[in-house]
Formats: sequence, C-alpha cells, structure tokens
Amino acid sequence: MPLKEEEAAMPMDRETQLRLVNLRDDTGVLSLYVNADPKQVGSQPPWKNRLEKGVKLLLESVDGSTRSALDRRLHDLELEIEQLVRPGSPGIGRALFVPLSNGETFHVEMQTPLTDRVAFAPRSHIAPMFAAWAEGSPCGIAVVDGRGMRILDSRFGQCEEISGLAFELATEEWREFAGPATQRSAWGKKEGQSSSSQRDLFDFRIAEHLARFLAAAHTTLEAHVAAFGWEFLVLTGEPELVESASKALSNSLKTEVVASQLVLSHATPAQIEHALAPEMIQARRHRDERLAADFAEAPPKAALGSTAVLEALQGGRVDRLLLKNDSVWSGHRIPAGSVLADGIVPGDPDLATAVAEARLGEQMIELALGTDASVSILSDDAQMSEKAEGIGAFLRW
Repeated sequence: MPLKEEEAAMPMDRETQLRLVNLRDDTGVLSLYVNADPKQVGSQPPWKNRLEKGVKLLLESVDGSTRSALDRRLHDLELEIEQLVRPGSPGIGRALFVPLSNGETFHVEMQTPLTDRVAFAPRSHIAPMFAAWAEGSPCGIAVVDGRGMRILDSRFGQCEEISGLAFELATEEWREFAGPATQRSAWGKKEGQSSSSQRDLFDFRIAEHLARFLAAAHTTLEAHVAAFGWEFLVLTGEPELVESASKALSNSLKTEVVASQLVLSHATPAQIEHALAPEMIQARRHRDERLAADFAEAPPKAALGSTAVLEALQGGRVDRLLLKNDSVWSGHRIPAGSVLADGIVPGDPDLATAVAEARLGEQMIELALGTDASVSILSDDAQMSEKAEGIGAFLRW
C-alpha cells in the first residue's frame, strides 16, 4: 500500500499501527476524530459541530505562521473533512491524520466508537484509536460444516469472508455400499435387508474423510493467523467438526482458539459476527484476566508503573506492554470535543494531567512497537496490581 492515503481508509492492522504511531512532522500533525453515532440527531450532525468548534479554537490558539499553514491545509482538505463528518460515510468511529508539511493524509474508519477530538502536535494523537483497539481487535472465524470451511476476518465491527476450503470426495469406489435394494445375494437374502448398515458404513466413510480434511486445514488456518494478526480464532459448527478442525492446530500458534457450537453455515458475514459477538467479548475478557493474573505472578520479569515500564521500554527489555483501558493513559478522562495542542494550556489541572499521561502512553506504545513488543489494552474488569496504576510490562530479561 502506498504511503499516500487519500481515497480508501487504511486497513486496521499492525502496519497501520506502526505508521500512525510513527507519524511525525516538524510543522505539526493534525489529528481529527469524530464519533458518528447514528442515534445522535440534530439539524446538522453534533459531531460536525464539535469538530468545527475544535478547529476554530485551534486556529485561534496557535501563532501566526502555524495558523497560516493550518489554514491552507484545512482549505485543501475541505472535501476530505466533509467526508469525515458526513452521516452516510462509512464507519461510526472515523479519524483523519494530516501532516502539515506535505500532501499526505491518512484516513481510518471503524464500526467501533471513537471520541470527538482535535489534536495538533509534532506527532499524531493515537490514544483514542488504541483504546478502541481493545474492543474490536482482529479476530478470525472458521465456520465448518459438511461442505468444508468458510474463513472470515472480523475487526472493529466489520466482518468479511476472505477464503474457504471446499470438501470434495470421489466416492466411485464406494458405490457397492449403496447397491440395489431388491437384488438377492448368493445366500438367498434380499440386499435391502443390509442396505441400512451399508448406508451407515457409507456415511461413516464420508465423515471419516471429512474429519481428516478439516484436520489438514490447520496449515491454512495457521497461515491466516500470521497474515491477518488475529488475536483470536473462533471455530464454530457441529461439535465433532469443530474438534476435528482444532485438534491439529499447532501448540505454538500465537493466538487463542475459541470453540463455539453455533451452526452458522448459511449465515452472512454480518450475521456470523453478530451471533458470535457474546463469545468474542467473553474470550477477550478471559484473555485479559489471564494476562493480569500472569502479570501478578511475573516478578522479577515484570515492571510496574510508568517510570519502571518506560525505563524498560527504552532499554528494549519489554516483551508485552499492558495498559488498563480505564487508566488515564487512554485519554478517557479527556472530555469529548477537547482540543489538544502544544499552544493550548488546559485550565483544569485534572485535564492537564490526563493529557500529559495520554501522551506518555502514546510514547510507550511507540517504543513497544518499535522494539517488536506486543501491546495489550486490558478491559476494565482485569485486576492489575495497585502499584502498577494501570501500566505494566512483561520483560524479556
């Protein structure tokens, strides 16, 4: 994908994370977020009103040269900003990232809610996006039935079918098992007396081959996990088929396998995602609880609190960064519609602290991704040590 993104939204994957985290511009990067909630009504979209007020406040607050550069870029971006706030545009959560000194723009859209915000700094503001990442992170779905396997990618409220494996079986050599029911055998019996057992054997052979086929699909599933960065792989269908598809998956698979008994063979991708949503939410909750429990047992291979974690990140010792979703790093304590810019000093001390810690969190995410560490945003239910204050890390050494 080329660096310049003016038409299509960026795919929500690790590459996008890296690009946006590393997005810098000495003149400044403008980060625009809107939450286009269809339940909100008004003469014009309320998120558009908040965005316009935020941009106006930003222009009034920066110095003359920066104001001129911002004004020019905003004029050039009229069509893209209109697309960002239009009610009928794709996505509930939308973001636009604009480096001022060149013609690049980076557009993100997702069905997961974001927050209305205008930010301007030498680097992109990515805290709202990473907070949303915790709720809609990439997940694979494999739907199994007698015809084979459908493979789907689900992320941020959007689901699409990406590939599949068709089960085809040549049964010519088995035709004798389903022979004419009225022929007599050499023993004088009608063949129909044994046709039921022959049909059972025929069906058993098909089921046996289907089980082997689904078991052999593990290489395809493992390749998809690596290519799409799935945090979970949900296998759904009849229990015996799900078991066949999952038992050969590698123990070294870097994702959690979730078995579901929902039969969704003929459902659309949107219907499949909706039906599996409760199980995916539960799987994320269980994962976060396990990570928090493992973290509590990890010392001395763990760092607690922002100071210790930042030191470990700077030394390249972090294997996985943990950030609580309800901690101040995420910017949840920054009111919707707030304007964050170097030239604007928040009058509320609590807001100033929240802004500073959100920027610290973004710096930590950048350092983690830059050293190939994982980043996990834990749900509100995950119980971390009080000493961690919502920030921790598993260490490599």
